[in-house]
Amino acid sequence: MKKLVDLQDPFFEPLWIRIAVVAVAAGWGLFELSTGALFWAGVFLGFAAICAWRFASIDYGKKPED
Repeated sequence: MKKLVDLQDPFFEPLWIRIAVVAVAAGWGLFELSTGALFWAGVFLGFAAICAWRFASIDYGKKPED
């Protein structure tokens, strides 16, 4: 089954990309919160929180098994 966003993809291995994804999502969520769009603020802040949690728990140094 394909995932919508595969956070274990090797694309996310560099630390700066993981930080950028979380920062952009959190920044956009805060922007939406400042404009009063609570639904979209919750969506983007939730996405940022989930990404930060998953990025912290995934071991990118481990090679995938073939």
